[in-house]
Parts: sequence; C-alpha cells; structure tokens
Amino acid sequence: MGTVKAFDYEISPLRGVQVVPAKTPLMAGCVTDGEIDTNIKLLKDDLDAVAVRMKAALRKEQSKPLRIG
Repeated sequence: MGTVKAFDYEISPLRGVQVVPAKTPLMAGCVTDGEIDTNIKLLKDDLDAVAVRMKAALRKEQSKPLRIG
C-alpha cells in the first residue's frame, strides 16, 4: 500500500502505542477542492497503514514475557 508516510507510531511499555507525525507539514499546500480531497485521502490511507503496524507492534509487545526487577 503506497502512503505519504506523514504518520508513524511509537511504543512504550508505560504509555502503550501512540501515533506521531513523521513529517511536517503533513501535506502540500492546496489551491483547489480536488487537491484538498486528494491530500486528505492520502493522509487517511497513511493513518490506516499506521494502524495496521501499530496493532502488530502491540501484539508483539504484549506477547513478550514480563520482566520484573
């Protein structure tokens, strides 16, 4: 799936998984309605791709043995 890679994620045992911006600005400047619609669609597709990766990372994190001490 091709995305604009505007978003990524971070994972922390204490905070869980969080979406973070991978770049700024998130999209190019727009001067028409069509450009706005296209860019927003790309951002939505990117978030969907990040969600898939986040869920996989969370499952992997949850399957790790609990370390104490």
